[in-house]
Amino acid sequence: MPVSIPERSTSTIVRQAIRVLVAIGASELLSNLMHLQDPAWALITAAVVTQTTIGETVSNGQSQLLGALIGGGASMIAISLHELGLPQEAALWSALIPLAALAAWRPQTRLGLVTVLIAMLFPSDNSPFFVPIQRVICVLAGVLVSMVVSFAVLHDQTRRDAFRLAAAMVRGIGAILDGAAHHDIGWHDIQSLDDTCATCLRRISANVAEARRERFRSLEKRDPMLAALPQALQQLQTDAMVFARAALASPVHDAKDAQTLVRGLVSSLEQIARGCDEQAHGRSPGDEHTRNALAAIPHDDITEAPEWRFILRILRADMTSFIGFLSNPENSSPKTGNDRKTTPEKSGRS
Repeated sequence: MPVSIPERSTSTIVRQAIRVLVAIGASELLSNLMHLQDPAWALITAAVVTQTTIGETVSNGQSQLLGALIGGGASMIAISLHELGLPQEAALWSALIPLAALAAWRPQTRLGLVTVLIAMLFPSDNSPFFVPIQRVICVLAGVLVSMVVSFAVLHDQTRRDAFRLAAAMVRGIGAILDGAAHHDIGWHDIQSLDDTCATCLRRISANVAEARRERFRSLEKRDPMLAALPQALQQLQTDAMVFARAALASPVHDAKDAQTLVRGLVSSLEQIARGCDEQAHGRSPGDEHTRNALAAIPHDDITEAPEWRFILRILRADMTSFIGFLSNPENSSPKTGNDRKTTPEKSGRS
């Protein structure tokens, strides 16, 4: 069964539009307070720098500011050469050539070329050094406003997006188990589903990284569930691929009551996905949801094959841990890796 990766929600698009408009308005206000002669560049910079994530905004702002500073310095040198008698065209190209080479080597400095062209081709009626200085000040104002807006205005969408993606990934894991167990799909299709899950996981990790930038307080302290989400999902994905490889090599239909086994795993994963949907809407799954999810997980004694008992113990341990961690916001991170050494046996008998 195909698994779709959630696109950007309408609220995310609206939030970004509001952030850009607020940044432009705040830049205009700051430009008026600073009495800048050419405030348009501050507004343009704010519009360009303000991105959907804090990380992208910081990176873009650094590039804009670095380019403006380099371009401003190069403009001052070119203007000085022109004042000393060098023709304007020669002075301009003496600045453009090294800046073009620098931009080819470090693309984040390409704004320096724009600054030089503006300073040399559109000189001020006042001092010839006025334009590059004003240009740097305007860019600095636009960057500062964009940074403040990105941190302060409507930036709490990352948690919702992370859990929306988590729900899609868990359903993808369920599709891997179901398809492999019934031999509805081959290994190529299994890998395609795994790639989709990996894409979801990368985007979830990016959202978690963004959430870490949103506050000065550690994410592990203010939202341990979100901090541990990528690791927990990666463990489930690994378990699913082990199950799929074993199922295709040794059909699970040979196990006793195989249909119940697969149906139980997929049903529990669907309950986990619904729990992620609840978290995406700012709600914690209720006790009934937790009971249903736990009850659906099959026990390892459903089969006599030792390899399947081992795989089911691992799956049961990780799924049980994930359900408990998902339903309790105060919980610490779920057990993974070495934490599982004694858990499977207990889970198998519970």
